[in-house]
Order: sequence, then structure tokens, then C-alpha cells
Amino acid sequence: MLYKIWRYSHFYLTVSSSLFLLLAAITGAILAFKPIQEKLQPFYIHQANEVVLSELIDTLSNKYDEVLDLEVDNNYFVKATVFGLEESGQFYINPFDGNKLADIPKPNTFFESITNFHRSLFLKTTGRIFVGITSFLLFLIAITGLLLAIKRQGSFVKFCSKIIKDGSIQYNHVTLGRLLLIPIIIIAFTGTYLSMEKLSLLPNTKVSTITNKTQNNKAIPLSEFAIFKKTSLKDITKLEFPFSTDEEDYFTLSLKDKELKINQKTGFIVQETHYPFVQILSVLSFNLHTGNGSILWSFILLISSLGILYFMYSGAMISYYRLRSKIKNKFTAQQAEYIILIGSENGSTKQLGKVLQQALIQANQKVFLDDLNNYQTYSKIKHLLILTSTYGQGEPPSNANLFLKKLQQTKIVHPFDCHIIGFGSFSYPKFCEFAKEIHRQTLLQPNINIATETPLLIHNQNYIQFKNWVDTWAKSLKLNISIPKELSTKKQKETSFKIIDKTNIKDQYDETFTLTLSQTKRKKFAAGDLLSIIPPDETTERLYSTGKNANGDLLLSIKKHTYGVCSNYLNQLKPNDTLKAIIQKNKDFHLPKKADSVTLIANGTGIAPFLGMIYEKTKAEMTLYWGTRTKISATLYKSLILEAQQKGILQHFDIAFSKEVHPYNYVQDLLVRDENIIVKKLKNGDIFMLCGSIAMRDAVFIQLEKTCIKNHLQPFEVYKNNGQILTDCY
Repeated sequence: MLYKIWRYSHFYLTVSSSLFLLLAAITGAILAFKPIQEKLQPFYIHQANEVVLSELIDTLSNKYDEVLDLEVDNNYFVKATVFGLEESGQFYINPFDGNKLADIPKPNTFFESITNFHRSLFLKTTGRIFVGITSFLLFLIAITGLLLAIKRQGSFVKFCSKIIKDGSIQYNHVTLGRLLLIPIIIIAFTGTYLSMEKLSLLPNTKVSTITNKTQNNKAIPLSEFAIFKKTSLKDITKLEFPFSTDEEDYFTLSLKDKELKINQKTGFIVQETHYPFVQILSVLSFNLHTGNGSILWSFILLISSLGILYFMYSGAMISYYRLRSKIKNKFTAQQAEYIILIGSENGSTKQLGKVLQQALIQANQKVFLDDLNNYQTYSKIKHLLILTSTYGQGEPPSNANLFLKKLQQTKIVHPFDCHIIGFGSFSYPKFCEFAKEIHRQTLLQPNINIATETPLLIHNQNYIQFKNWVDTWAKSLKLNISIPKELSTKKQKETSFKIIDKTNIKDQYDETFTLTLSQTKRKKFAAGDLLSIIPPDETTERLYSTGKNANGDLLLSIKKHTYGVCSNYLNQLKPNDTLKAIIQKNKDFHLPKKADSVTLIANGTGIAPFLGMIYEKTKAEMTLYWGTRTKISATLYKSLILEAQQKGILQHFDIAFSKEVHPYNYVQDLLVRDENIIVKKLKNGDIFMLCGSIAMRDAVFIQLEKTCIKNHLQPFEVYKNNGQILTDCY
């Protein structure tokens, strides 16, 4: 409940102040350049702040006939008002020799105008009220954002721990927010304080004045005044000289925290006036809010102002993704046979639910889509489909935090089948933990038939994996449904490729060939990405895993099928022919950059991406297990593998032949042989990558599961869920 309050407060506070925040952030970013410009003036003198006041007074007294006052600003530029034979007036001086450096420049009209707008929107008192309220709202926005970030990380203790990078705009929002949290709180607090000061809303405090009795009547030179000798320019803001020689006419020395009246003859401090805390805080607030006197802090203010603009953009996008996922149903909950319940924090999982909902409606099925929190009794339910993400460290999303309680309390009238699909990221230690908890709790409920022993867990919203599950599920129910090939409707631009090499092998068991393609216009890709090809006179794409040779050319390994439209089309291509296709990023199947050891397992043409990976720059030890049919098949890739072994890139290579007389017929047989090595790799957290047929994948999974049980390791699901097992099978 508290989390919802924080989130809605964060949202509504931002929306209500968005216009003023936008204007304040833009003008604040511009004004951040003002202190930088002032600091870089030519009258800057290195270490001017270390000059002792007695020395400067002595210098000025000897150089000029009369000195009225001198001021030191936050940049330690010294301004003096003097009269002399050569120079008179107010100007900047060199504190070491008293010489004139420059006249006082006129105020910059541009910055003056922006400052007035930033302070009051040109509306005077009314504008100051709006700006003050906006500053206070920004303070509340920062605090609620902090609470949300703590919730996302799991606890206050974990607030400073690593934020899991999931590639979302929400990740950028949280990461940048944590970096800029303190500067933004300072900006908001000081802005609020300065507005309250201008509006006379600060408490009145009594000024503390101490009058000292004269203890010394002996006149001494100015340079011998104790207060002047122990005070440097970094400590003062202004010194006013006496107008006359009358002993009752004093030096007035303004320090950071007090004002002193000093006898002009004896140097005795006659009176001390201590500034109230409110006044000291006002000066500090002004300097912190404007960056006055500090290039570094001005730069931080600039970044923070730009950060506020980014937060407004990213927050708007996050809200848009949530709002666009608003649910519309054609059938009521009591009419539907298919119930889809969603647990989604930012709306992305809900989008998948809507895709599935539309597919079922097009197949003339009665379906109802809703949030998990709205779980209830459904009179005609036959199938319950639960699609849920996990928030933070294993927490339910905000629209699913009541589901488990309702699951236990809701009476089930008719038995139904249930499928649970979890979405998460391997980067989180508790990958898809909420989906797993739903599965555990649902198993305890009578009249709910759980379709699988474990829930389907999908990494990084992998749409292809989700689509494959939908196709398999629909086929099992003999439903004629199909969801789009891509979640995004944005059409990618095709790339032209030139065939630069083609190699064929043919025997009674296998007819495989390779194509080496060069791009006419270079586009970055990595081994493991997919190449989408639509054959002539066809509308359906075919996806091929891509390899990469040492020259950076794209490599395809293709098995020719007698009735295969695309494989026959590609087989007809010859060197110098052109081909149009689309490279699709497949980041979940790229060679891990930080792995110490990677075991590559493939069969048939699934070896293609690995032929590229063994040539990538990596410190990882590389092992390749490959299963093929005949020794003739192996000749296709022999030169590439041999070269990688000779260069020391590929440390281990083993092959199994299913149609030859050979000790090992399948890749899983090689894993049995090397069981001790496999156990060690699993324990060490090493990576396993599989590419090839689904049958091969399933056989390898069965063998790895047996290995885990036999050697008393953790359940194989643990290694799958922690990101050690990566697959791209078909």
C-alpha cells in the first residue's frame, strides 16, 4: 500500500509541476554557465585568497591617497574603491601589489534576464510563489523517488548496491536518479529556502551583538592590528574604512558569520554582531543554488538541470508504457473460457498479454484479460494463463501484490488448466522469483491443473521464446491461433549482401552448404545474431543464426531440404549474386565478455554462430562439442576450426558422428565422457551455449540434469536460471 502511495505521489507531483519544472530546469541549465563565465575572467589572481588583510591594507594605503572600502566575492576577486593621483574609482585590483586589473564590468543583460525569469517568471511576487512551490514539489519528488528506488533495490541497505542493467528506460531513470539524488535535493531545498526568504516567510531571529569595553588606548599602525594580521581574504566579504579620523568612526569588517566594528587607532574590536543562523543559511543556500564561486559545483548543477529534463522525459515514457497497456475486453470475466492474468510493473508484460488476447479473439475464443490483483471466481473458465514479471529482488509487481492472498481465499467452482509464464532477467539473483512462488502456491490449490512441473521462465522479455510457447500451446489444444512474428510494428530496413563464397557437401545423409556474405553497406553484427530472409514470392521470413569469419564477413550454414523453399532458394545463389536480408540483434546469445570458460555445444548447422565466436577477442577458455552425421560433413568447417586451434583461440574440440562407426554418436555422449570436467564447469559458474535442434537441446538438458543428480550438485534449473545456460535452438 505504501509503495502505491509513493509511486502515485511521485507521478502526480511531477505532473502537477511539470510546466514549471521544465522552465526551471531549462533556465537553471543556462544559468549554470554564469558562475563558470565569471570564474574565468582575466582578473583572476592565483592564491589571492591567501593574502593577509593587514598586508593588503598596508599596500593600498601606500599606493592610494584614500581607500573607502574593499570587497571580496566568492571567486576571490578583490574590488576596491580608492582615490589617488593616477587611479580613482571602484575597480578590481591585484591584492599582491594593489595595481588596477580591470574596471567593474556591466551586468550581462542576457543572464540578468534569465535570472529574473528563473526567480519569478517575470511575475514578481506571484511568480516567486509559483517558483517556491515548484521547488518544494521537486524536493518531494526527489524524496518519493528515493523511496521507490529503495523499494526497487529491496532495502535501504541495498540502495547503493549495483543496479541490475536490463536495458530499459526505467534502468536509466533509476541509475541517473541515484547519481543526481543529492544535488537535486540540494537544488530543491535551497530554491525553496530562497523563495521563503524573499517572501518574508522565514522566522525572525534576534541579532546577537556584543559591545566590548576599551582595554587599550595606545595607537598602533594598521598593519599591526591583530584582527587584520590573522585574517586572510578567504575569510572576509567586505571591509569599510572610516570616513574621518574621528575615533568614533570605525572600520567595519564583514566576515562570513559576523560583523566587527574596529577602532581605527588601536585595532581594538569595539563591537561584534553575530549573524543569525537564518542569514548564514541564506548565503549558503544562494551559493549552493547558483554555483557562485565554484566551477565544479556549477558543472554539477548543469548536469543536474539536464538530468531533471531527462527524468521528465523518461518518466513520461514510463507512464506512457503503463497507460498504453490499458485493458479492453470484448467478453466479461464470467463469459470467458480463457482467462489471462497479468503481473506487470511497467506495462511490457501486459503488452504480451494483449497480443495473446487478440490472437485468441481472432480464433473466435472467449477471452478475458485482467490484472493478477483482480483474480476472482470465473464461472466458465477452462484455461488460466498467468504472465508475470518480478519486481526488484523477488517482489510482485504493484498490480499483483494481492494475488497470492486472493488465490488462497477464492473458491474454485470448476477445475481448469493453468500455465504460468515468468519474465525477468538473469542479472537478478532472484530470477522470476514471483512466478516461481505463484507456481508453488498454485500446486497446493485443488481443482487447478498445473500444466508443467516448472513455470516457463523467459529472460529479458524474449519475444521469440514467448511466441514459440504460444505456438506449442495452441498446437496442443488444436487452436488455430498465431501471434505476430515481432512485437514491434516498426519495419527494419533490409541490407544488401553479396555472395563471396559458397561451399557444398553432399552425401546420402546430408546436403549442407555454407554461404559467405559481405555487406554492401557495413552494419555492425555479432556472431549469434539472426539473419531474416524472405524468399521471392513469399511473405514468411526464415531466420538463420549467423557466424562471422576472420575478415568480418557473415557466414551461414544451411541444410538443404527437398521441399524447403528458402534453403533451395539460397542453394541456387552463386558467388557475386546479391541477397537482401535483415540482421536481427540476438543479444541473449552473444559470447559473454567476462566469462572465464565457455563451452559451445551444437549439432548440424547450429555450429554457424560458434564459428564466429571462436574468432572473437576473449580471454575465455573455449571448448566446442559438435554433433554431425558423417565425416564428409565435417570437411565444411575443417579449415576454420583447424585455424582456430592453431592460433590457440579454440582450446578443445570434439566431434560426434551419428551415421558413422564412431565411439561417440551424439554430443550428449561426449558430455557423459567428460562428466568430471562438466561438473567442475558447472560449479565454477562457467557458461554453456547451445545452438541447433530442439531435440539436441532436450537431450543435452536431460544429460546435464542426470549429471547434477549423480554428483549432488544443485538442481539443473538453478544453472539455467542463473544465466549459465544460453540457448538458440529451433
